[in-house]
Amino acid sequence: MMLLLLSPALFLAATASVSQSPACKVTPYDSKWPSTSDWMSLNASIDNQLLRTVPIASSCWSGNPFGSSVSCGTVKSEWANGMWQSTLPESIDYPIYANNSCLPPNASGYSATSGCTLGGLPQYIVNATTEQQVATAVKWAVARNIRIVVKGTGHDLNGRSSGAYALSIWTHNLNKLERNKSWTHPFANTSEDVYIVGSGQKWGNVLEKALSEGRVVTTGQDPSVGLGGYIQGGGHGPISRTYGLAASHVLQMRVVTVTGQILVANDAKNQDLFWALRGGGPGLYGVVTEYVIRHHPVPHNVIMGSVLITPKDGSNHSADLTWDAAVRHLSALPDLMDAGLAGACMISTGESAKSFGSLNFSTTGVVITQVFWAFNSTPAAMEALVNPVLANITQAAGGNNSLSITFTASNAGNYSSFNSSISGSEVAGGESVVSSRLLGHAELIDTPHHKRREYLQIAMRSKNVTAGTYATVGLQGGPGVRNTPKEEWGALLPAWRSAYLHFISNGAKVDSLSAGSPKQALQSAADFYAPREEMWAKWSPNSGAYMNEANPYDPNFKHVFYGVNYDRLVEIKAKYDPTYSLFVLSGVGSDQWEYDMDTGKLCRVD
Repeated sequence: MMLLLLSPALFLAATASVSQSPACKVTPYDSKWPSTSDWMSLNASIDNQLLRTVPIASSCWSGNPFGSSVSCGTVKSEWANGMWQSTLPESIDYPIYANNSCLPPNASGYSATSGCTLGGLPQYIVNATTEQQVATAVKWAVARNIRIVVKGTGHDLNGRSSGAYALSIWTHNLNKLERNKSWTHPFANTSEDVYIVGSGQKWGNVLEKALSEGRVVTTGQDPSVGLGGYIQGGGHGPISRTYGLAASHVLQMRVVTVTGQILVANDAKNQDLFWALRGGGPGLYGVVTEYVIRHHPVPHNVIMGSVLITPKDGSNHSADLTWDAAVRHLSALPDLMDAGLAGACMISTGESAKSFGSLNFSTTGVVITQVFWAFNSTPAAMEALVNPVLANITQAAGGNNSLSITFTASNAGNYSSFNSSISGSEVAGGESVVSSRLLGHAELIDTPHHKRREYLQIAMRSKNVTAGTYATVGLQGGPGVRNTPKEEWGALLPAWRSAYLHFISNGAKVDSLSAGSPKQALQSAADFYAPREEMWAKWSPNSGAYMNEANPYDPNFKHVFYGVNYDRLVEIKAKYDPTYSLFVLSGVGSDQWEYDMDTGKLCRVD
C-alpha cells in the first residue's frame, strides 16, 4: 500500500493553510492523516479488500502513472458506455464532479496539460464483499475524521459517489439476486413474493431475472443504473405511472451505519431510518447493502405510439404556432395518463429541433416528439385517446396548413422487446447540469395559457441560441404514484403525489476548458439556470424536483428536493451520521458544509 500523489494544484491549495481546522475532514496533507502502516492495518482487518485508487485512463498518459491495466484504446472506445463505467471501482459517469482528474484524450473536458491525478477521486476504495467489511471500514474512517462516499455503479448526474480524500465503499460485489416467494412481513403475520437484491446489482440484471419469471420490477430506462441512488432518491421509470415509484416497492433494507452497526430497517425495526432511505436522498444515512423489493406481473400487449409536431414551414407564424401546440400538448397529458398512457416527450429548439424533427429549415419555434406506451391495450384504443388531442391542437392552430402533425400506433411486442427499444447506456463521460421540475394539474391545466407559454419559453432557453436545446418530459407520475398507500410512501417528496410530468430542461453550456476549471464550469451553469429556478418557483410554488435528475446548485434545494420532510430528515441524519462523514451535494445537512472542488477540502461553514 502507498499514498498516491495528487495534482500540483490540489497540493499547493492544501498546503497553503497553516493548519487543518478540526472542522474540516482530514486530507493527506494533514498531520492526522493515517500513515501507510495504518492503511495496511485497515486492509488486513477487512480481508485485504482495500484498493488504492487507480484511474482507469492512466494508461492514456505518459508512463501510465497509476499503472492502469486497461489499454488506452479500450478506455477511449468504452468511455461513454455507462455499463462499462459501472464495473470500475473508482469511476463515475460524469467525471466533471471528480474534477476531471484523469481523462482519456477523447473525453469532454480533456486537456493535454492537466495530467492524470487522483484529484477529486476517492483516496482509497473498499471492495466490499461482506457487511462486516463495510462496518469495520466506516467505523475506522469516522474515528480518523475521513470523509466517506458510497458507490454502487457511479451512474449519477450529480457526482454523489465520488469525492477527494475520501474512503469509498464500493458495493459492486454485494450482488445477491434471489426470489423468495414466501418472505414474511416483519410487522404482520403475512408473507409476500419478493426479490432480495444486493445493493451492488444493476437494474438490468434484476429486470432480466424478473422477466424470465413472468414478473416486472420498477426500473429506469438505463440498465446500468444501480439500486442505491435510484431507490433512495425515489426511482421513476416506464411502469411508475402504473405501479408507483421504486422507493415505494421496498419492504426492507439492511444498512451499515457509520458507527459500525449492521441494522435491519423496515416497518417494525428502525422505522425512522427505513422512512428516510425511501426517497430522502442517497448516500446520506448509511451504507445500504441489501433490499427486499416487491414485483408485479409482466404487462402484455404493449402498444407504442409516436407523435411528431413541427412547424409547417420556416415562417414566423408557423414557428409561433408550435409554442402554442407544445402548451396544448403538455396540458393534455394528465388526462391521457389517467386514461392509461405513459411515455416520454422531447421538446427541442434551434439546431436541435432540426435534428429531432428532420427539418430542412431553421425555426424559432419548437419540435415536439412524443412517444406513448400503454399496457394490455390495442393500437385502436391508443388512437381513440390521442387523435382528439391532435385534432384540438390542429383546430387551435387554424387547420392543417399551419402545423405538420403525424401519429402512428402499433403493437410493440412483449415487455422485453418494448424495454429494449427504449433502453440505452451510452450516456456516460460528459459534462452537463440540468434543471427540472415536477408538474401537475395546477401547473399544466389551471395556469393561464399565456403564462404556461411564457414559462415554457424560459424553460427552453439556451446559452447558444443557434444550437438550441431540448427538454425531456417523462410521463412518470400520475395514478400509480398518486394511489400509493401512505404507509409505503416513505420520505418521498410530497410533490410526487400531484405530479404527472417530470420536466428536465437543458440549455446551459458546461465546458470546463473554456471556463477554466470544472468548478467554474459548474458554477457558470448554475448561474445560467438561476432565472429558470426562479421561474419554476413562480409556476409551481408547491411542487419540487426529482433530486436524482435536477440542478444540485439550486439554492432552495431543501424545499425543492425534500419539501416538508426536510426537518425530520435532518434529525435522522444527525442520529445515524452524527459526524457528517457522509456528504453529498445538495444532500440533507449539506448547507452546513462546503466542498471545494479546487482544493478537495470539505469543511464546516462558519
